[in-house]
Amino acid sequence: MAEFTFFVDAELYGFGAGELAADEADLHEAGVRSIDIPVQYGADLGERIPVRVVGTPKGLRFYAKLLHVRDAIQLEELERVLAAADARGEFLDDL
Repeated sequence: MAEFTFFVDAELYGFGAGELAADEADLHEAGVRSIDIPVQYGADLGERIPVRVVGTPKGLRFYAKLLHVRDAIQLEELERVLAAADARGEFLDDL
């Protein structure tokens, strides 16, 4: 498993985009193990909300697609985190 923090546009998140086009079973099947979405922001969300996700490489990539992450820097960082976790042997049976 690996952990990655996605930064989601707060304006979209605040207007219901925080709801995903997948249910819990879909997420688990894809390899997502846990999601930590902060609730303490209230109406003052700022520009981006951190969403921490733990999962397999497939699960983290699946979640990125659900969030419509297109930011090249975030996607590059996701791949870097996955490569580092793989090098540490964290994905032995998680692919």
